[in-house]
Amino acid sequence: MPQRSSSERFTLDLEIQVFHRMNQNLFSLAPAAAIIALFLSFNGAAQEDSFNTRFGEAVKLAEENELEMARRIWTELAKNNPSNGNVNYRAGMAMLNSGSNKTAALPYFKNAEKIGISRNYDIFSPQEKKSPAELYYHLGLAYHLNYKFAEAEESFEKFLRLAGRKHFLRPRADLGIQHARNARELIDKRVDYEIVNLGATINSPYPDFSPVVSVDENALFFTSSRIRPDSSNVARRDRATGEYFNDIYVSYKDRRGEWQTPELLEINEPEHTATVNVSADGQTLFIYRDDNGVGNIYESKLVGETWTEPRMLGGGINTNNWETHLAMTVDEQTAYFVSNRPGGLGGRDIYRVRKLPTGEWSAAQNIGDVINTPYDEDAVFITPDGKTMYFSSEGHNSMGGFDVFSSELNEDTNEWGAPRNIGYPINTTDDDVFFVTSADGRRAYYSSVKETGYGEKDIYMVTLPGTREVTLALLTGKILAAEGAKIPADISVLVTNKETGQSDNYTPRSRDGAFVAILPPCHRYEIEYISRDVTLATDTFSIDCDIAYQEVYRELMLTPVRIEKDGTATVIRDEDGEMIVSAETDVTKPASFKRLFGYNEVTTSAEEEVFQVFMKRLQEIAEHKERVSIEVRGSASKVPTRTHGSNEKLAQLRVDNAVQRVKKHAAEMGIDPSRLEFTKKEAVVSGPAYGGDFKSGKDAYRQYQYIEIKAE
Repeated sequence: MPQRSSSERFTLDLEIQVFHRMNQNLFSLAPAAAIIALFLSFNGAAQEDSFNTRFGEAVKLAEENELEMARRIWTELAKNNPSNGNVNYRAGMAMLNSGSNKTAALPYFKNAEKIGISRNYDIFSPQEKKSPAELYYHLGLAYHLNYKFAEAEESFEKFLRLAGRKHFLRPRADLGIQHARNARELIDKRVDYEIVNLGATINSPYPDFSPVVSVDENALFFTSSRIRPDSSNVARRDRATGEYFNDIYVSYKDRRGEWQTPELLEINEPEHTATVNVSADGQTLFIYRDDNGVGNIYESKLVGETWTEPRMLGGGINTNNWETHLAMTVDEQTAYFVSNRPGGLGGRDIYRVRKLPTGEWSAAQNIGDVINTPYDEDAVFITPDGKTMYFSSEGHNSMGGFDVFSSELNEDTNEWGAPRNIGYPINTTDDDVFFVTSADGRRAYYSSVKETGYGEKDIYMVTLPGTREVTLALLTGKILAAEGAKIPADISVLVTNKETGQSDNYTPRSRDGAFVAILPPCHRYEIEYISRDVTLATDTFSIDCDIAYQEVYRELMLTPVRIEKDGTATVIRDEDGEMIVSAETDVTKPASFKRLFGYNEVTTSAEEEVFQVFMKRLQEIAEHKERVSIEVRGSASKVPTRTHGSNEKLAQLRVDNAVQRVKKHAAEMGIDPSRLEFTKKEAVVSGPAYGGDFKSGKDAYRQYQYIEIKAE
């Protein structure tokens, strides 16, 4: 998304001063377009230019917002003039403002520091050889980005000693010192995240960022500044960064669960267009557009296989100020968004609007100082169950720039609780802004700059340890057309809560027939597959009350349906008008197995018949899904065990044996082991404290000595 980072916004202020004084004709320079053309046509010959001319070119290019070209000149001048503190300072500033290599600013600033500070610094003079006092502020930022926190604090403190009491960077220097202290603490408390790069299919040598996913994790939308497949953007670059303008891409998973080659969406503008959020079913996309410097939020809907022309969101959302991000609750009745409109608590804040009975959005309400700070907030995301907010902030206990925070909703007051920094290494010393989670809360997608990546920013998936239980059910499914045919254009899926009578209609995705819905647990539901007002098939299912997160999968095979020229479906009937076969449904129910153990038992041949039933169900699931998700929970009671050393070891041994047992039987049944995904292996010690009454109370303890396996 075309937004300036925290360091970039404040380091540009000195450039703004340059532009102001340039407009007072302190220099007489050629038009920027001519300088750019001259700069591009030269190369080796540029070395023949005088230092003064090159200095003036860089200043003028910066004035015209050709920051990438200006950076090249500043770094060239610094390389050729290592004893000139001013050009080293300017080169460091240019690198700090670059999106690709901000850490490379440090050596330039260190060189500038050696030459010294000038109390009468003249930013416009080619004869100036020293740096301003602001050098120490920017040197502190550069040290911090390079994880040199002691040096960063020292530099910020030097700046505070040199700067006037009303200097506009004093609050930022104080914040920099606090960021350094926060960073030390968060790195010491490193969180054991499992972080995986999504690979070369998704990521490119160019910046790839701002991922958003449908709740079934089968559609990934993201922003990229790569060259388009048809090279139509090869001649268009952002003058400030030198990169191609941002475009939106989408990748879909195939039946094996692999991401496919990303597709360029047809709704991209010639300039910056970026992903913001996506609806639960993946068929409404919220995007950001930079409308002549005023950021606005739009929505586009998927109709068939075409995205509609984006429509600016109305009500209290968009204004003449800068709106950068939006998150919609699953029921689409509440939206949270980011704006720098007047009246906030500082910079960009998070606001909330609600859907009125008229269908319009209400006036915007600032969500308050528990979340918003005197600094900037951004990139808000609401989990599908509506109970957790993720957002980025420069305030709270950020370890540098923007950090990702989470907040839990107090359901009694309907207010958001105190934010928690999600920790290092997801959060870094640089800006960490885009973070979205899966429906079950176990995975998240985000973008980050890492040395091992494919480009400047890459998209990663992270497994979240110790995540809270998510109370919701996810209905996913597919409608499959007969071989060589497409699904009817008018087909829909009607889901009715049999207890409340509430019905909701869902439209399968045209490209693959996929549909998804989020449902409250502890209810019985009916699904109707409808085309041209004809019910092709029905199905019923119940969602358990005592399981936090559940997934229900349904698949409909349209074998006897004839597709008409207009895309609708006609059911084949016999001479009496009766349907021959309307459709066939495959109901893939979760498979489960549980058995209790005697004291100190870890393996047994008992209940083998029950286990075989479980494995047969697992095999049926594997026939319809490319990957089988398996959860294993092993428990030991608190009765002491000398045999195994500790109850923790006993519980873990039960888990390990169960995993091996499933793998062994699966291999014997011809199931590819790589298709078994053990998403949870949990060993616990549970039950009441031991009271020395094993003989008389062993039945009470036995219920906490078990192994439980679930596959879906």
